[in-house]
Amino acid sequence: MATTIPAAAPAVAAAVTTPQDRAVLRDGSAVLIRPLATGDVKAIITWFEGLGPQARYERFLASIARLNDRTLAQLAQVDHQEHEALIAVTAEGTTVGLAQYIQLPQTGTAELAVAVADQWQGRGLGSLLLHKIAARARAAGIRWLTVECLASNTAIARLLRRLGPVLITPPAFGVIELRIDLGQASTTAAR
Repeated sequence: MATTIPAAAPAVAAAVTTPQDRAVLRDGSAVLIRPLATGDVKAIITWFEGLGPQARYERFLASIARLNDRTLAQLAQVDHQEHEALIAVTAEGTTVGLAQYIQLPQTGTAELAVAVADQWQGRGLGSLLLHKIAARARAAGIRWLTVECLASNTAIARLLRRLGPVLITPPAFGVIELRIDLGQASTTAAR
């Protein structure tokens, strides 16, 4: 089955060509943070290939060896309004991080996901991507971000607390939902 990705509308395409942000991470390494271009399957595949089995399991809540066509198409269908995605790209052009939200209709809520390639973890990249995607969500009028994650993934819960107050559901089958209130500024937010 072929993956069909719609072309970006002209107004949306203009949003993708905004200046890229160069970020220097804790260890001195640098990446470019930019919006994912609609249909940029290559960037998604290189990002996914950098995720080890544990990172893939934590991001997709399943053991997967490769992205199927449906998932790849869903990740690539950004419109930079209701579905936003930011990627971190090395100087060599390798995508090493991806953060995205998908807005739920008429709720003021969006589902959030982020994952960083194994070799780039522990440098502050995940936190940087979360802050940037949350800023875009706020600008889009989104009040709440929700994240489903493994109850054992304490690192993501710790990062999310920097975005705003977090409500956590009781675990069900080892998975929890975290609900972040973007309407209230967090006093511990790292910028």
